[in-house]
Amino acid sequence: METGDGVLAWRVLRQVGDYADAWARHGAAGPAHELEPGPFRIRVQGRADLEAGRFELLAWEDPFDADGPASPFWRQDGMLEAVVDPGAEPLAAIVGDDGAVEGLRLPDGDLVVKIECCGAALQVLLRDAARFPDDAGISVRHAFGLRMPHSMLRMLDFWNVAGRTGPGNGRARRAGRSRRTAC
Repeated sequence: METGDGVLAWRVLRQVGDYADAWARHGAAGPAHELEPGPFRIRVQGRADLEAGRFELLAWEDPFDADGPASPFWRQDGMLEAVVDPGAEPLAAIVGDDGAVEGLRLPDGDLVVKIECCGAALQVLLRDAARFPDDAGISVRHAFGLRMPHSMLRMLDFWNVAGRTGPGNGRARRAGRSRRTAC
């Protein structure tokens, strides 16, 4: 799946009978995910998860779990890349109680981190990432070319998810008000 609206795509996929049947055969019946230690939940991609690739997913997600994530881990070309940044604000602090952070460790050592906040979801890829430190955050790296991923077209939304004051918000700062919010 190209970068785009993974939340809307998940709402649709949850209604597809073929996905529900495949999840019952592979996802629900498969072994529980192995977890890796870290400051947020980090699942390890298992053999059964590879079958979810036919639905453009990196791992199975329960379509019947109403309290589950807003978006599963999507297989994406051109996923945003990031690096662990010990000086950045920890991810859980950025999203607060209004969001969630989850990771998926891939067999090649890469780590996909999914950040959900206020009904939006963003995935970033950390290549060859070691264990994620408890007190670190991430810095996003992107080589902006002529083709910008859809999820980056609205920079203000990206900045809000990243916990930063969005571009063009100087008026709020001059007036003594902070626009920094959890999402």
